[in-house]
Amino acid sequence: MTLEVTLVRLLSVVTWYHLAFFAISTAILGMTAGATRVYLRPQTFQGERLSAEVAKACVIFSFVIPISLLALCMVPIELFGSMMSIVALFIATLACALPYFFSGTVITAVLTKYQMPIGKLYGSDLLGGSLGCLFVLGGLEILDAPSLILLCGAGGMLSAMCFSWHGRNSRAVRFQSAFFAFFVIAAIVNSLSSLGIRPLYVKGHFEPPSVIHLEDWNSFSRVVVYYGRKGDPQYWGPSPNAPPKTVFQFPMTIDGEAGTTMGRFTEPGDIDHLKFDVTNVGYYLRPEGGACVIGVGAGRDVQSALLFGHEKVVGIEVNPIFIDLIEGEFRDFVGIADREEVSLVVDEARSYLSHTDDTYSIIQMSLIDTWAATGAGAFSLSENGLYTVEAWEMIFSRLAPDGIFTVSRWHDPENIGETGRLLSLAVASLLRLGVTNPSEHIALITTFRISTLLVSPKPLEETDLGRLDEVCGDLRYRLVHRPGSLPEQPALRDIVAARSEIELAAAASGKKFNYSPPTDESPYFFNMLTLSNLRHAFGPQRGVLRGNIIATLSLFALLISLAIFTVLTIVVPLALRRRFGVDTDVRATTLWSGALYFALIGAGFMFVEIALIQRLTIFLGHPVYALGILLFTLIASTGIGSLLSERLSLTRLPGLIIYPLLTAVCIVGLRFLLSVVISNMITSAIMTKILLSVVLIFPMGILMGLFFPTGMRLAKSVCAGETPWYWALNGILGVLCSALAVLFSIFIGISLNFYVAAVCYATVLLALAALYRAGQHDLF
Repeated sequence: MTLEVTLVRLLSVVTWYHLAFFAISTAILGMTAGATRVYLRPQTFQGERLSAEVAKACVIFSFVIPISLLALCMVPIELFGSMMSIVALFIATLACALPYFFSGTVITAVLTKYQMPIGKLYGSDLLGGSLGCLFVLGGLEILDAPSLILLCGAGGMLSAMCFSWHGRNSRAVRFQSAFFAFFVIAAIVNSLSSLGIRPLYVKGHFEPPSVIHLEDWNSFSRVVVYYGRKGDPQYWGPSPNAPPKTVFQFPMTIDGEAGTTMGRFTEPGDIDHLKFDVTNVGYYLRPEGGACVIGVGAGRDVQSALLFGHEKVVGIEVNPIFIDLIEGEFRDFVGIADREEVSLVVDEARSYLSHTDDTYSIIQMSLIDTWAATGAGAFSLSENGLYTVEAWEMIFSRLAPDGIFTVSRWHDPENIGETGRLLSLAVASLLRLGVTNPSEHIALITTFRISTLLVSPKPLEETDLGRLDEVCGDLRYRLVHRPGSLPEQPALRDIVAARSEIELAAAASGKKFNYSPPTDESPYFFNMLTLSNLRHAFGPQRGVLRGNIIATLSLFALLISLAIFTVLTIVVPLALRRRFGVDTDVRATTLWSGALYFALIGAGFMFVEIALIQRLTIFLGHPVYALGILLFTLIASTGIGSLLSERLSLTRLPGLIIYPLLTAVCIVGLRFLLSVVISNMITSAIMTKILLSVVLIFPMGILMGLFFPTGMRLAKSVCAGETPWYWALNGILGVLCSALAVLFSIFIGISLNFYVAAVCYATVLLALAALYRAGQHDLF
């Protein structure tokens, strides 16, 4: 688990989040290949050879980790539509899969070949995985991702020592102890040097260590500060009338792509160029009162609020690295940490604003995107929860009566893209507040590649409009929409003119891309394709919209690839089983009943896991909680369920019938309970929300933990030789359905995953009936 999560973190740096999801998902197939090896070589993993073979696989696992790490850090991974880019992605996938082949061999042999209680073995495996989640959180606060991956090699050696000790091979234990120490020392030394193993290619671009001033990692980002230099000020959307100026600034990136700059601020003249950026146009209308900045980053927006004269500025930043830099090494340079009127908060914006009573004359959210996968995966971006109707309703509630919410996004004059969806989100949020004419509350300003949306709970007054006309004239911004003057672009005009949710749905439908407002049920602002309009994905697109379309297409490519591997996992082992001496004296009904059972529980578990992560990540807010609370609790509770299965009579009636039906009913109930809890408790204190999340997840995890050990007991009694293959099927269906669950969430809604999972667990009864009969019992 530690290796998997850290690889996702590393891959989010060296490539895009969708390619990271593709690579790690297909890499997990290495475990399936390892399970297939155990299945096809039964003589190798038995008797006195068993512990020695497992220890050897652990040692090889450790030795291939540095090889895989070097390949990922040296190969540029980016799709250009060329054969070489496909080869690079293949190399990255292979590099990720190689350690999993050997770890899959180990886990399969332990679960299927050792004559020990399966509930205890599987429970221990899951509890170890849950601790791996916490280890990543702590490890990436101390080490960088490459160093933590090296440390995983030490974990492999420690496992090898345990199996060698069990096999009474003291010589092997001494050898493995030496290499355990080697991997620990290598990880520490690598973390202390900027010249050690680190990514040379980031998002396809060469990044030599010589350009990096500072690098810092945590579980959801890698922040790099490059050496400072003099040059033109960094603008997002510069006014054509911006005067020439030279400033000293430090460029920065998050995961190699989402960039900003850290500018000097010792006096107002240092930052007066910020008045000529379209992202700050809202401050001309609300230059006084309290200001709230969502996404402090390098401190630029907080400096803007101070420049315009706000007497109270709250900066909210989800990433503690930025606040540490602003309050630490760059404290005097950035010049905001010591200002009495400034408060810097490390929290997720929606979470913080939901439990404060403060109101602001302006709330600014400029270009909040990282394109980085969270540690929990699931195609989840840490910024997804900020672009939903429910989030904006809450943000509006923190505005003063005449306050303004200003949001800036990427803009393409030839393709409305994000601008259209942003406008739709604003209209939907105002309609939820009971506003009858949203167009009177909205202004949209653009310049070059940036659009800035101004939204107010109250209609914009004539004084506001006069000031806005004046500013846009002086700075030569394009005023696309203002109250009383609808946009020229038909799609934008239809959206902003909507006066009901029905009219808005009609305005957003039938368009080239999906302009419907995202909600917490489907929080995918950046994914703008619809199933009915996939053909538009293959047309010429530019900029951010192109990247989002590629992300969606990569999900379809992943599904096709996984479907092919699933068929191969079913067909190839069965075709080769006789040649490799696997016992074939198993009735077809029994064989396929076991296969159906383990396939269904692998699929069902993953549908529940993805749905829970996607819903509760928004509820908890911070991406760290997705890993440290959600994934940890789900895996740990499943492990406890496995341990409890040793004490329950689940292979006999009536337990055989009760636990699948109870699980299916609880999954459906959990879907509705989650909606009630999230809608009523999202403004609660974070500890209350964490406790509620644990209470919701824990019973579900215990129930799902009963299935695998119970199925293994039944299978071992009637077809013991097939259990490694069943484990392989369980794994491959889990990986396939993780991608399928993401697809359902994006195009249909997260709730569908709960219903599909419930069907999977209910259908398990059919397989149980056949396995029960095969054990010479009569279920009916």
